Amino acid sequence: MTSCESNNSNAVEIDGICFETLVSERKYNLPIFGEETPIKFGVRITNNSLTPYRFELPQFVPEILNPHGKPIEPSFGRNATRFVEESDIPLIMSGESLGYWMDAKFKWYSKNCIELFAYALYGGILRFYNFKPTKYQIRMKYINDLPTRKIRLSTGSTEYSNFWTGQIATNLVNFRLR
Repeated sequence: MTSCESNNSNAVEIDGICFETLVSERKYNLPIFGEETPIKFGVRITNNSLTPYRFELPQFVPEILNPHGKPIEPSFGRNATRFVEESDIPLIMSGESLGYWMDAKFKWYSKNCIELFAYALYGGILRFYNFKPTKYQIRMKYINDLPTRKIRLSTGSTEYSNFWTGQIATNLVNFRLR
């Protein structure tokens, strides 16, 4: 693993693929009780290799570290399931770059608890709890072991190849709640 660009501490490179942690802002106001504060985070993938690679974008999941550097355990649930769409599994050609953003929000879970709520993994819901005004860190994680996969689209199942195989944890990026 190496840095993609010497001046970009958010990025890491594996197999000629650059993965960069994206956070739309570095400071967020905690919501007033009953309101929500949106946050966007994600990953930029730049293919610096000579091989086109496919990624299943909804398989990128966030990891958030508390102020002590410990991962906050997420809660995962599912309220619906949606089919894979072609845009979920793009083929990134050599020299191309693609950004994937997750929309999330801070909101009150209860009178004493603020949660981070995000949709993930084809209809799933990720929740991280007990946010306070302080500094946190975030990165995106991805694991794939299969170069060829049968994907079920709304139009039927199709086999796709050229999936990048491996696992990645992008570099941590700080953000602050106030």
